[in-house]
Amino acid sequence: MRTEPDIVDAAIKLLPVNSVFRTGGSSLQVLFLLPHRLWRPLRAHWWTGKEVCVIGGDPDGNYFLRHSDGTVRYWNHRKQVDEVLAPSVRAFMASLVPSDAQ
Repeated sequence: MRTEPDIVDAAIKLLPVNSVFRTGGSSLQVLFLLPHRLWRPLRAHWWTGKEVCVIGGDPDGNYFLRHSDGTVRYWNHRKQVDEVLAPSVRAFMASLVPSDAQ
């Protein structure tokens, strides 16, 4: 079975092709993903929840976060809320699709 760092590395290599995460009726553009080795606990005045690591971002400056409970969440700066996107990093990375598949 592939490890989480391997899954992240594979998703990064495919990001030029698979750069969209679909949720409900909307699509989120994934601008960047950080290699697993660079994930660190987030320390920011605007984050007051449990421990998270930034794992990626979108073109609007919002973040994809790996929560301490294992879920991947989307932090929307404008709304000041986070939304659960996937139950795991593996599920999130596997759900990335080409932008023309929206």
